[in-house]
Amino acid sequence: MADVQTIENVACGFCGLGCDDLTVEVEGRQVRAKAPICPEAARLLRRLDTADPVARVAGETASETEATDAARQILASARAPLIGGLGVDMAGAGAAVDLAIRFGGVLDHYASEGLFRNYAAAQRTGWLSTTLAEVRNRCDLLLVVGDDPSGTWGQLFERFFPATPLFAGANRRVVFLGAAPGEKARGQLASAQVVHHAAEDPVAALEALGTLVAGRRPPGDSFGGIGAEALAALAEDLRNAHYAVVTWNAAERADGDLVATRATALVDRLNVTTRAGVFPLGGRDNLIGVNQLLLWRLGYPLRTAVRGQASTHDGTLFATEAALADADVLVWISAFRPEPPPAFAGKIIALAHPETIFDKEPDVLIPVGTPGVDHAGTVFRMDSIVSLPLGALRVATLPSVAEAVRRIAEG
Repeated sequence: MADVQTIENVACGFCGLGCDDLTVEVEGRQVRAKAPICPEAARLLRRLDTADPVARVAGETASETEATDAARQILASARAPLIGGLGVDMAGAGAAVDLAIRFGGVLDHYASEGLFRNYAAAQRTGWLSTTLAEVRNRCDLLLVVGDDPSGTWGQLFERFFPATPLFAGANRRVVFLGAAPGEKARGQLASAQVVHHAAEDPVAALEALGTLVAGRRPPGDSFGGIGAEALAALAEDLRNAHYAVVTWNAAERADGDLVATRATALVDRLNVTTRAGVFPLGGRDNLIGVNQLLLWRLGYPLRTAVRGQASTHDGTLFATEAALADADVLVWISAFRPEPPPAFAGKIIALAHPETIFDKEPDVLIPVGTPGVDHAGTVFRMDSIVSLPLGALRVATLPSVAEAVRRIAEG
């Protein structure tokens, strides 16, 4: 029996929050996280000592070389490839861009919808954003818009509100504007004053809040399901805060762009007399890092098409769902989690997490390792400020995305 190795201060690259204080036990090729840890990290870090799946071509077992050659042949004859998924570390993202330059294609991350809803607000007016460190150490009033985010980011409020912030006082407050906070959120916020306003329409409530903060009284008795007096009191609290922060998850709501727009306008008005910032949530599977890399390499964000030496960006036309309508080949890349590709009638080349279950057998399947488990890598935190190094927890038996993609592109 293999000895059990305990590894502390492990960084997590899954949800975008960038927790770097995890403890993991490794026994041979088995990996398991130790409590306390969020359920998602525990699930995605867990590995059993079982044989890894092998590459397949047309459903038949193939060598890695045969799978690589088959993928290259499909891409060489492709008219309009879509390189999607893109749940990869920075090296994998760079290799995906190289693949697009070699064969052409649209580049998009499967979790980019919330990012582009936020971009819509930022493009209209700009915004005053803050960082995780600023929220932890300065925020004395946090306004959470929409659903309780702790179901997606299990350690969020623990990271936001540490026991001993550097600058914020003891009377920190959290206001939920939308759904009620769950048991987990209330537990993590035990030291803070928690208030819930059950907004039926957070956009309308935010718009009224912005008007009230600006010193005007909008006509009406309630806004978005919240009484005018309650909103007026909240506006006064926001004006009196030393550092207010508004946070939301644009991906969870069809009107996420409007939430971002109203939140941005509210923060702009607050900054006339005090300090405030927005903290948009998101960033799973290195979404922010992949987007940053495209900006560095191509001058455009995700949802960009590469053809020859030219790149073209269109946030609507080159979104995954829309781009699939014109694509004849889908290159699906997902290393962090077993995220299956969307339904697609054309050819599929999958560079996938070994536990992925497919509704349709890919034309080419190359199982890949996970950054931060099978090999080292780098990811970006959701606030785009900090890059996190991920270390390998066990000896790799599968190629990284960067290795697999470069074999296809360079052959």
